[in-house]
Amino acid sequence: MKSVVLCYNLKGTKKGKKIAMIFGYLGYRVRQVEKSEYLKPIGVLAGIEEEKEESDAYEGEGFDSEMLVMHAATEDMLDKALFLMRKENVRVDLKAMVTQNNKDWTSIALHEEIEKEHLYMTEKNIAKKEERKQED
Repeated sequence: MKSVVLCYNLKGTKKGKKIAMIFGYLGYRVRQVEKSEYLKPIGVLAGIEEEKEESDAYEGEGFDSEMLVMHAATEDMLDKALFLMRKENVRVDLKAMVTQNNKDWTSIALHEEIEKEHLYMTEKNIAKKEERKQED
């Protein structure tokens, strides 16, 4: 199984180049996903499934936020990639792994889901910080 990272809204950016360097160094295939491909299943974009029927080209607004979707051959490869991102101070808030549950989702559906999760976790962390301040 080949490791791959799907990159959204990072093409041609300084951060995108750093991500390509980190993941490329670790042997990942780095794939910049174009907006027109947002209706294709994640598994197809990651190269782990064949496209059953050709998807229409996406013509909507899409999303502007940066997103990474990773499919690692081993857990160690994933850990190394995340470690190097932290070490190089490369931050992408919306990150996900390709799973059995999301491999058939579109990029739009996955983005909506991980954006909700990110918002929930961010709000939860803010609430915890507020509680700590009140306790002090």
